[in-house]
Amino acid sequence: MGWTDTAGVMLTLKAKTASDFVTALLRVSGASPRHATVVAEHLVESSRLGLHSHGLIRVPQYLKEIREHEIDPRARPRRLRTRHAVTWVAGNACFGQVGGIYCAQRAVALARQHGVGLVVANRLAHTGRLGAYAELIAAGDCVALIFGSGPRRGHIVAPFGGIEGRLSTNPIAFAVPNGATPIVADFATSQLPEGKVRSARNRGMRLPAGVLQDPLGMPTDDPAVLYGRPRGTLLPLGGLEFGHKGYALGILVETMATLLAGDDAVDVSRPGFNLTMLAITTPPGLSSATARMATYMRSARPADKRRPVLVPGDPERAARQSDYVDVDEHSWGETETIARELGVETPATSR
Repeated sequence: MGWTDTAGVMLTLKAKTASDFVTALLRVSGASPRHATVVAEHLVESSRLGLHSHGLIRVPQYLKEIREHEIDPRARPRRLRTRHAVTWVAGNACFGQVGGIYCAQRAVALARQHGVGLVVANRLAHTGRLGAYAELIAAGDCVALIFGSGPRRGHIVAPFGGIEGRLSTNPIAFAVPNGATPIVADFATSQLPEGKVRSARNRGMRLPAGVLQDPLGMPTDDPAVLYGRPRGTLLPLGGLEFGHKGYALGILVETMATLLAGDDAVDVSRPGFNLTMLAITTPPGLSSATARMATYMRSARPADKRRPVLVPGDPERAARQSDYVDVDEHSWGETETIARELGVETPATSR
């Protein structure tokens, strides 16, 4: 749904092969068997869903961050304190996926006890695809609402009317229980997630109009501008005309994920990423009502008969049928170089 980064040369391999390879790389880098498997499966699943921004493109990033001690591959999240239905968690620089699963499970446990459960976590490594944690909460028969914020060094999104970064891409995810087919959405409050810009750069693609501006505030479709010195900035969701809405949502996320954690959005020394998860227990019959609502949405006459109306989560469910994953050549080349250094054999790919 929306703009997809489907062009450019991609390499293909079996999902199981990719998962085993990434697991081996993380194990050699110091991760426990369980943590390595959790992270590898998360990244491979994201690539299988076509969400390359949160998939195998992140493998070289994670391996480098382990080397630079930004990720502690052995760390576990730790509960700091709980007050009624709210728990605060220290990530301790653990893998974001490990922390994300912990927070989702804790939010559901709190919701079962109190009707709602709120978990606020900081000092996590890159948190990955928030929709995965929303799905976990929905599987626990709870409505999920998730906010994610990043440190100041990742402030690459300009406030509405500005040309300097003041927010990260500050994603929001939600999920509504519906049996095996929950309604699930996961989106940045910027025009595009950073990972999609990176993926486009790696494949020599151009961006859609209205996504990126250069350091002088001029529109550009060159994704490399976001990584220059000085760097450009992403526009808030809604772009030049309606970006006040995405900007407001970005501030909401900053409040929920950064300020509620007791952190300062302006602090240049703040490390890692933050997550806030809200789980809400559901009344009897909600899944049936959700199914009727989804059917009603899909029944709308499409503008293009070749593209039926969907609900959030439908495209990803269709993509899960594939046993293969794709990765761009640039990311795979970076991963292959590190694999040689670590003594891990790189599996073969095809075009």
